[in-house]
Amino acid sequence: MELRITNPQENWLTEQILWNNEELKAAIAEKVKDYKTIAYTEDSLKDMKADRADLNKLKKAFEDERKRVKKICMEPYTKFEQQVKEITALIDEPIGLIDSQIREIDERRKTVKREEIEELFTSIGFQSFVKLDMIWDEKWLNATVTLPKIEEQMKSRMYQIGTDVVTISKLPEFKFEAMEVYRKTLDMNQAIQEGQRLDDIQKRKLEAERMEAERKAREAEEAAKQQTAAEQKEEPAAEKEAASGSVPEAPAEETASIPEEEEPVFQLDFRVWGTSEQLMALREYMLQNQIRFGKVE
Repeated sequence: MELRITNPQENWLTEQILWNNEELKAAIAEKVKDYKTIAYTEDSLKDMKADRADLNKLKKAFEDERKRVKKICMEPYTKFEQQVKEITALIDEPIGLIDSQIREIDERRKTVKREEIEELFTSIGFQSFVKLDMIWDEKWLNATVTLPKIEEQMKSRMYQIGTDVVTISKLPEFKFEAMEVYRKTLDMNQAIQEGQRLDDIQKRKLEAERMEAERKAREAEEAAKQQTAAEQKEEPAAEKEAASGSVPEAPAEETASIPEEEEPVFQLDFRVWGTSEQLMALREYMLQNQIRFGKVE
């Protein structure tokens, strides 16, 4: 069975279409030369449009003839192409039937091999959190990839996972969280990044807490200074009362109500030394115990 082209012959297909190409090319070149030097003005707009129409008409005549000749040349090929497609369609039918059977046989082979790979995975003894689909390589189902080769790749992956687990366990912070990510992804970089992300959050939190504590300390110190300044303004009145030999009364906001039955009250002058915090604590103690006090020289 042989395909034979009897007409046209090969030499016909290589022949040129004969026409007065050079003659027309020279004539057209001479005709359009004048247009290159014409300087149109606004008054010659009508002439410009007329010249453009003539040139478009000339171009259309050539294009129409080109299309006519192309159609003549293509008609036998178009018919030949259709005839060939009718024959190839007859061939495609058994090819499709064979392909479907090949796919069916290949799918059965892959199913058997997948079961063998699953048994191999179970026998190797991967870490408990590792599942077959987490390390699966679709190339393993290819007929050219043998089970010993797959076993070698599986063991290499298992050893790598063990190394990754040891590395994560040595992280200074957030090793548990990083390990949780690794158990789900088997991605070492992603696990390390998660640990670093949480560590960064913790550092920012501690820094914020430190700044807040400093702010409160500054506010407490400022309040103590203001209280000391207020007490210093009361010194002149306290000195006058001390000079007269009487015990100064505590400010209204710093004393509690006096019991109806008063016990004997004694006066004792003394000087104390301490930090601002200690002095404030002493003052609070005297207020809570209803001890009247005032500054003396």
